Amino acid sequence: MGLENDEALQWLQEQGWEVRVVGTKVRVHADIIGTPAFTLGRIWQTATGVDPGSGSYNPDLVYVNFVLTGHLMVQSAGGPMRKVAAPHFYTHSARRPASVSSTEPHSCLFIAIPRERLAELPWVESQAPGPFVTENAFRRVFIAAANASLDAKIQEQQHGFSYWRRGVEELLLAALTETRVHEDVKVSSPRDQHLARAHLLIEENYRDAGFSTQELARALNISISQLHRIFAAEGKTAGATLRARRVHRARTLLGMSANSKSELLGIAQESGFRSVRTMRRLLREEDAERSSGDA
Repeated sequence: MGLENDEALQWLQEQGWEVRVVGTKVRVHADIIGTPAFTLGRIWQTATGVDPGSGSYNPDLVYVNFVLTGHLMVQSAGGPMRKVAAPHFYTHSARRPASVSSTEPHSCLFIAIPRERLAELPWVESQAPGPFVTENAFRRVFIAAANASLDAKIQEQQHGFSYWRRGVEELLLAALTETRVHEDVKVSSPRDQHLARAHLLIEENYRDAGFSTQELARALNISISQLHRIFAAEGKTAGATLRARRVHRARTLLGMSANSKSELLGIAQESGFRSVRTMRRLLREEDAERSSGDA
């Protein structure tokens, strides 16, 4: 669907948004698969500001909005205005509405699912609207599946619709399990900039067993000694930060596994360890450190 000006404004208003025109024209292109209790869609539109209309949303649904291109400024009632740029996402609902504005064209992929499906992910509501970020493989799989579904023009009347819907929701939940809140980092020095970038690089690369502090320093274009000084203020070395991220990932996966020999090897590899033996040793060391701290 492609609409311009008055038709675009009318359609946005029918979706429950009160529109503020930011540019000279309003253009909207949208694909949507929807039911009263579920919506999947993508939208591209020109510079526009929108506010949720009073009572326009099902209070039992939560919207998860992935920014694909451009950026948006998002603000919840009484909260600060946040910039949400690709690949970040934000959430909103009737219970936690958010105003959205842009000064340039942008596109989003969004899904509305029952609030109860997010019961095990309380940060979705407590930290709404975000921005949030997740870069794991499930995010890419979810977006690919959602785009393929919209391209195929799946309809509620089709056989298998309920199974498809459940699958898309499960893919979304898989993508959200490793989400973190994207905190605005006020950088005032090169050290702050390097530290913020280092944490992002660790998050993006810790699953690669070949990624080391040497690789991290090289990616930052600094020396190993500089890297150590940057992390010194945090009270933990870069190597310890990298190991802790891998251990946390392994512990999470072990909690969902039967711990067979083949599964242990897969978990070690997925967590960035070269062997099960190394993974087990670091898990034991963390457990011992926790025990000594509790004593």
